[in-house]
Amino acid sequence: MRAIALHKTGDIPELMDLPVPRPAAGEIMVRLEAASLNPIDVGIAAGYFEGRMPHVYPLVLGVDGAGRVTEVGEGVSAFEPGDLVHGQFLSAPLGRGTFAEYTVVSAFPDGGALLRVPDGVSAELAAALPTAGMTAIGALDTIDPGPGRSILIVGATGGVGVFAVQLAAMHGAEVIATARPEADAWIRGLGATHTVDYTAASASVAEQVRMTHPDGVDAVLDLTRDPAQFAANAGLVHDGGTALSVAIVATPELLASERITVVNFMMHNKPDLLARITAEVASGRITAPIQRTITLDQVPAALAATASGVRGKTTIRI
Repeated sequence: MRAIALHKTGDIPELMDLPVPRPAAGEIMVRLEAASLNPIDVGIAAGYFEGRMPHVYPLVLGVDGAGRVTEVGEGVSAFEPGDLVHGQFLSAPLGRGTFAEYTVVSAFPDGGALLRVPDGVSAELAAALPTAGMTAIGALDTIDPGPGRSILIVGATGGVGVFAVQLAAMHGAEVIATARPEADAWIRGLGATHTVDYTAASASVAEQVRMTHPDGVDAVLDLTRDPAQFAANAGLVHDGGTALSVAIVATPELLASERITVVNFMMHNKPDLLARITAEVASGRITAPIQRTITLDQVPAALAATASGVRGKTTIRI
């Protein structure tokens, strides 16, 4: 089978021809139809999870995907051949990823979640949802958006951000989104009330927000990896509000704050989060803004480009 894989972590991902895997007891085999890119894929390739989870080599990359179950292992009753499933295919050992024609995964992944795809939802759309959508809905649960609450979303045009903007707006929050000028109309179309140009040389994000919100905001959802920027933006939050970092860059000093709640976000109860984000998209209440669809051989270049940031979601046609 064709797959994007590494011979060892730290290598440049490449297209390989590998044996088709077979499911063991408790596992399912999936013929993948689509997958999507996430920053975690770059982290796995770089060795971020070395020592945290066992790895197998060649290591096939990809955690999000959708496809048809072709075979089930002994003891599996949750799925059957023919089911169209999607989810975060993240379980030990790492290396049996979704950037491939076939994969095997536990029916109940210890690090992820799997779900049947609802009628009317395509495999491409289903593959775009899991990691980014679950992160967005889980983070907003912590912030608790609602009518009248103002939320600054930093990194709003990225994969998690495009879901977070829609979900916060759907709950009635006033959304302030960071975006380049050329993305202004697009992110407003997803529900942002105000935008802030994070590339402006004349003023920082925090300074620009102060111009329109001199009394600050109720919450900050930061999806970037800049500790100094996160600290500056946390200073915008009203007493009693929340500043949340998805990239886990809040310092111990900030976490000890008694004025506001500061959170380094970690996902929990992934099956519930996947079911909820899938239901929102299946109902039409929100959408998955797929900006680009690529083929399997284009994945290595697309992974390299994620370091400079991407807009919306990139999906892979397997």
